[in-house]
Amino acid sequence: IKMAKMLHPSLTCNMALLMIATMTSCSAYVATAAAVRPTLISFPQQPSMSAMTEVDKSYKRAEFWEKGSCTQLEIINVLGRWESATEWAERTRFTVVEAVRKENMAQGATVERYEMAQRLGMVERVAMTQNVPALAFKNKRLAASAGKTVKEMNAMPIRQEAIEICFDALTQSKSSLIPLKVVDERRAKIINAEGGFDEAAFMSGMLKSRVAVVVGFFLLGKGQLYGFIFAGRVLLDATGTFETLKSVFGPFTEPIVWGLTTAAVVYAYQKDAQIKKDTSDYETYSRKEALKKEALLEQDPGRKRTVFDKFGSKKA
Repeated sequence: IKMAKMLHPSLTCNMALLMIATMTSCSAYVATAAAVRPTLISFPQQPSMSAMTEVDKSYKRAEFWEKGSCTQLEIINVLGRWESATEWAERTRFTVVEAVRKENMAQGATVERYEMAQRLGMVERVAMTQNVPALAFKNKRLAASAGKTVKEMNAMPIRQEAIEICFDALTQSKSSLIPLKVVDERRAKIINAEGGFDEAAFMSGMLKSRVAVVVGFFLLGKGQLYGFIFAGRVLLDATGTFETLKSVFGPFTEPIVWGLTTAAVVYAYQKDAQIKKDTSDYETYSRKEALKKEALLEQDPGRKRTVFDKFGSKKA
């Protein structure tokens, strides 16, 4: 009481006694709770903060400079809906391309393209995009590794970006076709022994995909203009012409060459991005409808055929 009144001089004896009694009761409660804690009912362990952080991790496509990304949880949501590519390889929606020589995204979803893939034992990127969202999530262990239930995973929407990124990692390239057996083998490696998501295996495939994309872009694909400029620079050095140009432009020669290189790459990228933007929202038809429209277009003598038309017309 004396100590309590020293801390609070205005306390009466009764108030001091009440404070002491309250403190004593609280101490006794804490001691009792600590003693009986082991007998308390245990609840299911919630996902750790690190696990929650992992599933929120973001990934970009093989063409990492493009817009669009998805989370690890979205990748898990795609992988947990199938175990073999046979579950989504067969598609029933197709495109009809009128201007076959004009580059557009619809060229990858024609009947001819599908028939060629089936004949070669390959699966298509477009088939995965069309069919996986309609599959049910059924992998309990994979869902649990993300701190979710199968029901919660099924309630999640599937975005096209997640499927595209997943396919990039499985193909380990920008290809839109891949052998079915290879897909199944690589998908199995992305699932670890505990049934969870193996990020190291996933990123291994994604890094290979990005290397293939970069090499293809700069040397073989849309960025081949850069390859021409680079080859031209080598030629200029070998023939001594670069030194002649340097005598004319002086210290500005090197910046001019690299400026042309950068401009070529930017132009190629912008052209490719514009094509995707303008033609990605294409219309699809049933097989019967698509073949009927194709038959009508074939009557046009000015319509040229693509390599997929030729392959598709061959008998298996």
